[in-house]
Amino acid sequence: MNPSARMEVIPSEEQPECGRCGKEGILSARVPHHLVNAREETVMGTSIVVLCPRCDIRQPEAGALIAWFVVNAKITSDNLTSAAELVHAWASFASVPPLNEAALEAEVEAWRGGNL
Repeated sequence: MNPSARMEVIPSEEQPECGRCGKEGILSARVPHHLVNAREETVMGTSIVVLCPRCDIRQPEAGALIAWFVVNAKITSDNLTSAAELVHAWASFASVPPLNEAALEAEVEAWRGGNL
């Protein structure tokens, strides 16, 4: 993630679904990112990233936060400072995966054909 960009953790009582494996994640965050369109214009936006105990465990920054959640279960006023430090470390590596243009085009065609 761009160090100057701000990640926004999305508070929720429900566990988010991981878009990579389809299983339950731990928390989700909105991450700023940009794309360059066909006219070579930069388009700013945000995307949701999910901290997943299966997909992210091998990333050191994510693994530490996953372990923290195993021990603490949820963020409270008593553990906010330690959670914030680990979320900040996770935010330093979390990023929006590159756009899969073939998958996007297939989804657009499915939508146009009424199959979505």
